[in-house]
Amino acid sequence: MRAVVDTNLLLRMAAAGRHFPLYQAWREKRFVLVTSLSMLDEFKRVIRYPRVRRFLSYGQGQGFVALLRSLALIVTPASDFPHSCDPSDDMVIATAVAARPCYLVTADRDLYDDSDLVTALRKLGVQVVQAGEFLAAIAAAPPGIDT
Repeated sequence: MRAVVDTNLLLRMAAAGRHFPLYQAWREKRFVLVTSLSMLDEFKRVIRYPRVRRFLSYGQGQGFVALLRSLALIVTPASDFPHSCDPSDDMVIATAVAARPCYLVTADRDLYDDSDLVTALRKLGVQVVQAGEFLAAIAAAPPGIDT
């Protein structure tokens, strides 16, 4: 099972590590985390923000980027994809479309509350879900089955 995880959730994974269920599931190889170089660049930019540095040191963030580079599947974002009302979400959507079939795991309401976008992505093989929904899907999937 493949999943593109949005930047906010990646930050939580980096900060909490093994204490964050999504991180645990990834490290236990319950799913393949898919990302792109543009998403990694965004992550590296965001870890410099003072509000982020309160819960994630720059060194921790850089270490997480290195972990993603070595363990995640890195794809080239699709050039043709449905767009969000927030242009800053487009790189995540383009990455998910390139990774399909996959889940787009997000905490961003601009993504999961936009029914037209969710429908368009579903038709392309991308299921937009929140972290809890994704963890439930992982738990329900038989081991070794790629969904």
